[in-house]
Amino acid sequence: MITVDKQDIGQLLLLDYLASLHKAQEKLRLFECKYQTSLENFSALLKVSDQEDFEAWDDYMEWKAFQKVSDDLKEKIDEKNGNFEFT
Repeated sequence: MITVDKQDIGQLLLLDYLASLHKAQEKLRLFECKYQTSLENFSALLKVSDQEDFEAWDDYMEWKAFQKVSDDLKEKIDEKNGNFEFT
């Protein structure tokens, strides 16, 4: 039988959150480099554009999703501040 300390599990969960956050932020950086702008500016440009650009809209949806993932993970990390409770 293997015994795992609750603190170790908390640390592993925190590492998982940090790794996921890193992946999401890398995707965000790639979109910012591709379009040379922020998500907010890109969104505004798409809404006023007369041309339909399906690739840009697909990228926008994915970019927006990664931004939400990033924000959610940051919130989880900040809320817990590395201290996770297990019952």
